[in-house]
Amino acid sequence: MKTMVDVLNAPRRGKFFQLEQLRGEWMELSLAPEFGCHWTRLRVSVKGEWADFLKPVASGDALLDASTGHGSYIMAPWSNRIAGAGFEFSGRRYQLRKNFRDGTAIHGDVRTRPWTVIESSAERFEAELDSREFMDFNFPFAARFHQAIGMEADRLRMDFTTENAGDEPMPAGFGIHPFVMRRLTWRDDDVMLVVPADRVYPAVGCIPTGPAEAVERSTDLRHLRKLGKPNLDHCFTGFTEREIRLIYQGSRAEVRFGFDESFGHAVIYAPNLIDGSAAPFVAIEPVTNANDGFNLLAKGWKDTGVRILEPGERWTASLEISVGDI
Repeated sequence: MKTMVDVLNAPRRGKFFQLEQLRGEWMELSLAPEFGCHWTRLRVSVKGEWADFLKPVASGDALLDASTGHGSYIMAPWSNRIAGAGFEFSGRRYQLRKNFRDGTAIHGDVRTRPWTVIESSAERFEAELDSREFMDFNFPFAARFHQAIGMEADRLRMDFTTENAGDEPMPAGFGIHPFVMRRLTWRDDDVMLVVPADRVYPAVGCIPTGPAEAVERSTDLRHLRKLGKPNLDHCFTGFTEREIRLIYQGSRAEVRFGFDESFGHAVIYAPNLIDGSAAPFVAIEPVTNANDGFNLLAKGWKDTGVRILEPGERWTASLEISVGDI
């Protein structure tokens, strides 16, 4: 039975976003189906008190003004950037709309679209989207998307399905983009981040310039230590474990991102501010494909993570976020 209802007010636009909410004993999620199923808030229970795990969306106007700066959103049918907003596939050249200041096409085209809600309760949310319902959809292949989020006591699980709805093969990728708070409560000074990845892509403007290389110094996040000021926006691969850990020593809490074999990559975005201090968030982005994966695949690179779907084929990628005391 649905008991939690809320709205996100956008007074400058004269509108409200209806929020769907899921809640377990340890976690509480709010999301906006009308706007890409954007996660506007995710809170976790810390010794019985609720704390923001994600950088919350302050208002509907804030969501519209800077949709890629807070909460969490879905990236499909590709994640991160496509260089020059164009790619080759099966001998053809496809040009997309540029939607970022660097001239790339970034983060797919489902993150601001209205989704159709199939089910919504305190324990489960399901929604779907068909690219053919949007004449301006920024992808040259027909695709259907389905997401199911299940909330249990101490974790939530997302199963995301991409289906080739056309009559020719298509490339696909998927990821999520959560902006995670580096201090869970006032007791914390900095998060300890463990990313069990052996390799990272050399890149210019987040576009890989060569095969992934061994992590070192600021990109070596395999060991238990405070994040500090690495000034990262890097794509990692070569995972030795299927989870990323965030440990909040002061709050005595740990949050884990677990993911299945579809996720061969993760982008870690931990920027420094103009004064050299660390931003108060870190983006933890489990993704299936490498940055510019479609173009890397066309160049013959191995292990790009791009999935080729035949007509009618469905592909489901699964991940979960769990929380616990330490």
